[in-house]
Amino acid sequence: MNWKIESRPIDVYELGPNDTQQKYIVYVLDDFGRPIEAEEAYGIEDRTRKTRLFTAKYGKYIVKIEHQ
Repeated sequence: MNWKIESRPIDVYELGPNDTQQKYIVYVLDDFGRPIEAEEAYGIEDRTRKTRLFTAKYGKYIVKIEHQ
């Protein structure tokens, strides 16, 4: 199986005058690009945490991780 974890920004929040944070969607995609599971992440740290959770859960199937 050649699954991958992919994330992309879906929104930007302005936290202050010079401070923004992106909201991401993190997917686990199967061989055909169909989503197996997805979660929203708020900021880079949360995106990294969700990626690690998916890697722990589906690690034996994951061959690639892509962040946009």
